[in-house]
Amino acid sequence: MASAIIARGVEPRHGISLVSLQCSLMLEKPNKPGTLTILTSNNSLSLSLVKKSPKNAEAYVGLCLSVPRDVDTKVRQWYSSNTRMTPSQKLKIICKFPNRHFTISHRPLNDGEAKHLEYAFPSNKATEFCIVSVSLTCDPTVTGFGIPFHGENEIIDGWINNDEPIHDTIRLTELLQQRTFMLLVQATGEEAEKFFEVTASPFKSFHYGYGTNHEWDMDRYSYQIPRNRGSGFLPRVRYDDSNQRDTVLTQMHVQDVWDFHAKVGDEPATTMERFVCLLEPKGMFYLRHWRATRRALKGDFAPARVEFNALIEDPDDSREPRNVSWTVVQLTMPSDLIRHVNLKDRIALGLIRPTSGKDRKYTPAASNNYNSAVKRDRQKVKLICESGITNERKRIDAVNRLTSPSTWPVVMDQDKLSKEKKAALNDILIGQGLWDMMKATPSFRFPHFDVFDGVTAEVRDACLDFVFEDDRERAQEYFSKLHFGIGLVSAAPGMGKSHLASILVTLLCLNPSIRKLYVSAASNVATDNILDKSNSIAESIVKTLTGAGYPVKRLMLVRGYNGKMERENCLKALLGTPFEEIGIWNSSPWRFERSLCWWTLRALGSKTVPPLTSDDCTELWNLHRHLDALVSPNPQVFHRDYSKFIPLVHLARGIITPKEYLEGYGKDVRNKSIIGLMAHVVSCANAVATTPAASSYDPYLTFNSKMAKAVVFDEAGTLFRADGLVVFGNTPRPMIAVGDPKQLAPVLATAIERLDVGRNEYHRHDHDLPTNRFVGEAEISWLSWFIHLGFPVFHLHTQHRMAKGLFDMMLEASYDEIKPYFKYSPLCRPIDFPLGLKIEQYIKVNHHLPSNSPDRLLPVFFNTLECPCRQHPDNPSKLNPRQADCIAKYLEPMMKELSISPADVAVLTPFRANMRELQRRFRMAKVLKDVVCTTIDTFQGREAQIIIVALCVEKSKDASFAADPRRLNVALTRHKSSLFIFGSINIIPESSFGKERIPLPKEGKSLLDTNTMSKVFQTIRASRRIVPLKGDPAWDPDTKWPKP
Repeated sequence: MASAIIARGVEPRHGISLVSLQCSLMLEKPNKPGTLTILTSNNSLSLSLVKKSPKNAEAYVGLCLSVPRDVDTKVRQWYSSNTRMTPSQKLKIICKFPNRHFTISHRPLNDGEAKHLEYAFPSNKATEFCIVSVSLTCDPTVTGFGIPFHGENEIIDGWINNDEPIHDTIRLTELLQQRTFMLLVQATGEEAEKFFEVTASPFKSFHYGYGTNHEWDMDRYSYQIPRNRGSGFLPRVRYDDSNQRDTVLTQMHVQDVWDFHAKVGDEPATTMERFVCLLEPKGMFYLRHWRATRRALKGDFAPARVEFNALIEDPDDSREPRNVSWTVVQLTMPSDLIRHVNLKDRIALGLIRPTSGKDRKYTPAASNNYNSAVKRDRQKVKLICESGITNERKRIDAVNRLTSPSTWPVVMDQDKLSKEKKAALNDILIGQGLWDMMKATPSFRFPHFDVFDGVTAEVRDACLDFVFEDDRERAQEYFSKLHFGIGLVSAAPGMGKSHLASILVTLLCLNPSIRKLYVSAASNVATDNILDKSNSIAESIVKTLTGAGYPVKRLMLVRGYNGKMERENCLKALLGTPFEEIGIWNSSPWRFERSLCWWTLRALGSKTVPPLTSDDCTELWNLHRHLDALVSPNPQVFHRDYSKFIPLVHLARGIITPKEYLEGYGKDVRNKSIIGLMAHVVSCANAVATTPAASSYDPYLTFNSKMAKAVVFDEAGTLFRADGLVVFGNTPRPMIAVGDPKQLAPVLATAIERLDVGRNEYHRHDHDLPTNRFVGEAEISWLSWFIHLGFPVFHLHTQHRMAKGLFDMMLEASYDEIKPYFKYSPLCRPIDFPLGLKIEQYIKVNHHLPSNSPDRLLPVFFNTLECPCRQHPDNPSKLNPRQADCIAKYLEPMMKELSISPADVAVLTPFRANMRELQRRFRMAKVLKDVVCTTIDTFQGREAQIIIVALCVEKSKDASFAADPRRLNVALTRHKSSLFIFGSINIIPESSFGKERIPLPKEGKSLLDTNTMSKVFQTIRASRRIVPLKGDPAWDPDTKWPKP
């Protein structure tokens, strides 16, 4: 069991608002020593002294130079470095004076100076100014230098990007290397002295308290973490040094699993049934064990197994006796297997009998039904969960790679500038800019990357033709000049992000300088989606090119899954064994088509897959021909590895039977031959798509490191920064990251965990502290990290998915920065949404609701009255049974009358408990039982014709989870034809619009705009499209629930 030591660690340092003094810079004229000239603030340059204490950083005093960016944001948009999506119109370069290593002196202006410099302060008196001299004993720290910049005009652009003299006085690089500064400051001498005072504690260096070694070490973590408990740290983008950055990026993941890893399996679990196992943890099963166990089983594909108190003598895989072990899957409330089962203080699992081996012969004591099972004696079993430590370690290793001397990916060793690029990326990701690198290598300039460079006009035009017309010209301009080779695409839902990403995947595959690339997304579902879309686009573009007579082969896009799963399924296909269907007993994400298994079977010439032709990927076709040559009695072997593939080829072609293959070749030989062949198959691919976790294992790891010359990330707004580094590496290659930073950020398992929130007082053993002090850092995704570091963003502005009018509400509430350019595409005409028109007519007939315009469809709000939210005493998740009943009673007759398919409807809610309540209620109506009811978070990236949102919130003070702006952005943008919102319109009283704000979470999170829900409700009230519904007390009596 982990140590119970709770010692206060370093407390977070809260930021202090920026204090500034306007100033001008006094310089000697270049050719006239002793003669001063003055650099003053104007429309093209702003100078000021700044004093700031950033959160969790060392405070500083410095000189800030601010210059305006290009005002045209159609092609490129910049954002500030704070964690809110605030557009930035200016680049700020700050020269920080080293604390305790500078001195100042000040004096008033003499008469001659006052007369000579009166043009510098035309509206002020000379007595309001003083001259301040600052002398440094060491070099200043510079932030903001070297990041991408497009100036308001060519002159400003020349100052920053070409180091041309600023107003013909001094070059930027010369200015920033000075150790003495003479400043004309709008302040008295006394005010200047107070401004430069740096003795307070915030001006001391800040450290998080976790040392400088960030290599994976569970023993060190077990000492550090319990002794460094404390309040949560707010997220940052810019760090004082690489140690701060690496502490954050490693500890956020270590603390997400350390407590978990230390607690899983501390106590035995009991009770089981043959197909459904109900675990009833007993004894000293503290809250921390509940947390760990539930976290271990959370997710779609969490592996776990149960060991019984029964020994296997002389088992297949060991000479020592061992316990019988079966695989388990978690069962949730929607499953009919646990209908009417009491799950309080129980964990429901499905037991799976092994398909082979001596474990299969064991039959546990079982009952035919739940009622008889609860009367039986309990049987002890051991629940063994996997904590995901291996994947977390890969993340930690990826972070540590940033400061490693080795280049990764290895393919970048071919780049003559790899050393400089690696150093530049490390500096960029600290957040300070490239000043240190410029001092070390003054002549180095990071080259831009043009995705069209080297591409023929035919390929370029074919790809651009698939870009939506409104975006085509802008996209060509943006992707022709990618700073540091990094392109960022951000767009609201329905605007074609993945469509554009798929075109870029195809273009990069057809670019002779790239040819092979890696594609990744945060989840299996998102990775499937981007590969499916990329494959569809690639086939269309290749068909267009070949139809025009241009010679191009079909692209080979591989969807890579777990290597063991791929090998097992490939062998099943060769032996004629059917694949296991995905379902409640098999939650595997694996899909056959375009999997590595599928491509391997095609290379082998198996009849279970479409045959290859000479029009397919050249490398794969050549491999197929070489394997073809192994069929003859005297095979011609083109590669030293190929001879070991002869049995596989013979099996695939039917030359030997499955029985002959299994009897003739041992398990090790079979595995090695499939592993070897799959490595050859992957090396032929144009693109490989996996999750970041899968990318860490061969054969995908080798492809990514040694072959992939570019990376494309989809749904990058949900990707952890460490996951991005796992795929991207420490040496930059061309990268496109696509997503929406205003939708859900990455989520840590410990996101809302507190150490002391227990079922009862008996479980309280720790102070009110977070399990993970760095949960707030997950707010910054791989995409938003680069956005806040100063890289320009390409925005998509045209809505293509939703019927006209249905995006208006969220445009006002959350995406107002794109309003100047926003429009609906011709695809969004209501006449092309017949289902939406039918529902609108139904609403008008039954409720006489207004419509602002006949050519627009609008959301409808259902005000559910007398529908209180409930909460089980042992579960923080909320539910609203009466509201669920209202939704079911409204949908059932509407769906019957309008003949709406359940496949066209999805019901979303913030809380898992309410999701289960909706599922339970919907199962009672035949027309509703197949309607998808799920949480908002799990529906991100998906869509439906009709979206129903069940808010399950009564009061604004209880709404922080449901009202998270990112969660609302997902919930209210999944629809195509109709949007229904069920909730209480009085969450925010009408008189409070613009005043009422949803409470902030306790700590560790920085929201985009806590007023998003208020804006949504304001729009709803203004539309007057509100339908009152009254809850049925008989459906959910108050007497069922304990009084609060």
